[in-house]
Amino acid sequence: MDQVVYQQYDIEAITRRLPHRYPFLMVDRILKAGPGYALGMKNVTINEPYFGGHFPEYPVMPGVLVTEFLLQTSAFMGATSSEDVVPDPASTRFFCVGFNMKFSKPVVPGDQLRGEVKLVRKLKDMSRVKAVVTTDEGQIASGELSIAIVN
Repeated sequence: MDQVVYQQYDIEAITRRLPHRYPFLMVDRILKAGPGYALGMKNVTINEPYFGGHFPEYPVMPGVLVTEFLLQTSAFMGATSSEDVVPDPASTRFFCVGFNMKFSKPVVPGDQLRGEVKLVRKLKDMSRVKAVVTTDEGQIASGELSIAIVN
């Protein structure tokens, strides 16, 4: 019986794998990644550039950026080692479509997002995942994503 080994990724390992950089890098840490599964974390601070306009009197993280956080977390499903590197992160493209994304609570400065993605189906370079985002307050979003990663 094979034991599943999960990997963790710090920010340095994340930037070796993803082409995203500030202000578009939405993952601070991958807490757990393995076959068909990943759990990512993002600390939301008032310093995020989108809070200046969304909305100045009541800062809320846009839902599309919560979805982007899930997409970036999904890039770590199936990773086999914390040393895994995409051959050329700069030429890697990620495409994502969210289905039935439901947002039940706003994400505000001070929240710590935990995004859990589980593989539902894989077909060549396309994957369908179930995704759930939680904070200490409970579940704030869920849905399915279709993802393509192209080198």
